[in-house]
Amino acid sequence: MAKSFKQLTPKVELPKRNSEKDILDFLEQEKVSANDESVTIQSNNNTSNTSVTSNIGADITAQNDSVTGEDVDVRQTFIIGQQYMNRLKDFVHTKRVNGQYEYTQKQALHEALDRLFEGATIEERPAHIRQQEETRKQRIRRGITK
Repeated sequence: MAKSFKQLTPKVELPKRNSEKDILDFLEQEKVSANDESVTIQSNNNTSNTSVTSNIGADITAQNDSVTGEDVDVRQTFIIGQQYMNRLKDFVHTKRVNGQYEYTQKQALHEALDRLFEGATIEERPAHIRQQEETRKQRIRRGITK
């Protein structure tokens, strides 16, 4: 008798192994844990577990202010010409050689975009277009096609 393989529950996406994660995955995990409204930290005075038999600890509650949507960095893929990428890398290298040791490509792009948007009249996208973008982003995250 042939067995029928029915999927009764939706497939749960297993978390990536640490070897498969990149630095941005780790940063996203930290943001998720940091976005909890409050975190309870329990300090334990009993470290050796030989002299003190009762656990007397103080509960400390830490509040985390939520970050607005505009302050959060997002991950986006851009395709740019090789000459632009090389110039960007050279620019960052020059900044670092001249003393700004922690200058990054991200900072360079932010400065370039700030100059691009400076003095420009920019219309905000309508709500329905934003909703379409959000729906598409969620589909991509779940791996579902149209």
